[in-house]
Amino acid sequence: MISMVFFFHRLIKFTVLAALLIFLVSISVWYYLNPIPPDRLVFINGPILTMDKKNRIAEAVLVEKDRIVAVGDKEDILVQAGPDAKVVDLDGKPLLPGFIEAHGHFPGSGLDAIAADLNSPPIGRVVSIIDVKEKLKLQARTVSSGEWIIGFGYDDTLLLERRFLTRKELDAISKKHPIMVMHISGHMSMVNSKALKRLGISKDTPNPKGGEVVRDINGQATGVLKETAHNKARNKALKLSASRLLKLLQNSVEDYTVEGVTTVQSGLTTPDLYKPITLLAGIGLIPQRLVIWPNLDLAKGLSNGKLEPVNNDKVSTGALKITTDGSIPGYTGFLSLPYFRQAQGVNTNYRGYSSISSQELNTLVNQWHSKGWQLALHANGDAAIDMVIDAIGRAQDTSPRKDSRHIMVHSQMARPNQLEAMAELQITPTFFPSHVYYWGDRYQNLFLGGSRASLISPLNTADKMGVRYSIHSDTPVTPIEPFKMAHHAVTRTTRKGSVLGKEERISVIRALRAMTIDAAWQMFLEDDRGSIEPGKWADLIVISENPLELRRELSDITVEQTWIGGVLRYDRNELTE
Repeated sequence: MISMVFFFHRLIKFTVLAALLIFLVSISVWYYLNPIPPDRLVFINGPILTMDKKNRIAEAVLVEKDRIVAVGDKEDILVQAGPDAKVVDLDGKPLLPGFIEAHGHFPGSGLDAIAADLNSPPIGRVVSIIDVKEKLKLQARTVSSGEWIIGFGYDDTLLLERRFLTRKELDAISKKHPIMVMHISGHMSMVNSKALKRLGISKDTPNPKGGEVVRDINGQATGVLKETAHNKARNKALKLSASRLLKLLQNSVEDYTVEGVTTVQSGLTTPDLYKPITLLAGIGLIPQRLVIWPNLDLAKGLSNGKLEPVNNDKVSTGALKITTDGSIPGYTGFLSLPYFRQAQGVNTNYRGYSSISSQELNTLVNQWHSKGWQLALHANGDAAIDMVIDAIGRAQDTSPRKDSRHIMVHSQMARPNQLEAMAELQITPTFFPSHVYYWGDRYQNLFLGGSRASLISPLNTADKMGVRYSIHSDTPVTPIEPFKMAHHAVTRTTRKGSVLGKEERISVIRALRAMTIDAAWQMFLEDDRGSIEPGKWADLIVISENPLELRRELSDITVEQTWIGGVLRYDRNELTE
């Protein structure tokens, strides 16, 4: 009996010590992931590009803890800071507000940690289907039993064979694992027989609304899934294990930090991703501030109370994302006029299609608009843009709102009359100007023809119409490289060196605003980020050269330091020393 009491006494003591150790380790990990900023921090000796309403350039910034408290003259700021403040000498280098991802799919930039990168030049090195197969075979060796083999960045129009992969070719890679290869557009995929079985797709499966299961002459699925048919495959394949998600996340966090992006966006968040990603952000594994754009299923869960919305200093739950058409490089963007050169076997009058009927879109937009939600509506082709404008106009007639800021995502083919309608309805587009560089030559020669191609991403016309907008890279469709994206908006130079739509060029300062304060405003976040002004988060970047006094290409500018909430999260010099 005495020995039993002694045993339980020792067990309780051990349990208490173990719990204390776990507590101390947890506290240590928390502070490692969430370092405390200095009490007072001063930035001096470099131009401060504030991005305020007047685009003022200041001499110094004072930060207390995680907030900016003063911006102005160097001498005044130093007096206000006091002798104990930590001083950051910029040594002539500019200070900017951190970049804000106006639209992207965080943590998608980290896909190469868990998937085969099938991008062709200039992003990757894949030039043929032989290259694709080799990369997929290598990826197959890394996955556990039952896991999906994933490839991304596949662009049929840049491969020597100029075609999609077939189900049989993917079966030759693996019959044990489901395989999904995502097209560069993000709107279609190629899958093997194992994947088709998991998705419940057989010879008798009908096409879903707004999508297509491509079939051969015998009615058998070829493995190509387009639009809504692709969505189920994407969601299943990207329902990752904890270990794969953490690898993906770590890779992506590094990408964004190095590029000076201090607010990231998960631009089509599913219920399966919502809980883990908001939890990881909350504990500090994501140092950036995170904006969630729910898909319809997640929005329903948040609206009916089944899920609790997360809104705090690190996470913002924002606009409901709705897709109305596909992509122009994927021939699924919905145009008012036919494509310039049609894909093989396609009717000459083919102009893409909508992912949703006008009636369904009108009902959906009216429903969520009347609930007070902000909407982010993907529309590339001008016919899809017409649908969105009509739906929002109807919703405003039914339930008028003064400042809805509904977002038109991509707005690739927006015509001047459509921009005029956007101004009237207070619709704010987020443009994708890197299309000019990555696809511009093919827009001219393949997808749209020269006259229409020159009108894509009409930034300058939007300015003339009084339409406030942001710009984005839609990562992982293109890399998260803000200065390259700005360069594309300013120069409108294609990969082959031609200028596509010279009249739609914008100034450097306009491009910078579109990635900072205007991106913040677009998502109702302008009160605490997007410019260097008192009261805002100390989310700041130091860059190598003043973009307003360029001696080189805008795309050559590098981020030297990234500060988030007054904490230094990246220092380029530490990597080069």
